[in-house]
Amino acid sequence: MYPGLPSRLERELKQLYLERVLKGDVEKLSKFKIRIEDPPRRKHMVFLGGAVLADIMKDKDNFWMTRQEYQEKGVRVLEKLGVTVR
Repeated sequence: MYPGLPSRLERELKQLYLERVLKGDVEKLSKFKIRIEDPPRRKHMVFLGGAVLADIMKDKDNFWMTRQEYQEKGVRVLEKLGVTVR
């Protein structure tokens, strides 16, 4: 994330919540808590999530496709995963 972006997002979300949900009632705004997480290793989070998912699903054959399946069926192999392909 860019420097200062988390605090800007928090500020702008609070303002939008005040205007659109609370209709300008500032007293209720103190109960609205929001925090944008800015973890130091955030650029690796997608990879880490994918690695965890792959580890969890490693024994489920219907979750995976082989290269040969893809070469034979193309994108239609995704139907095995429940994805509708036109």
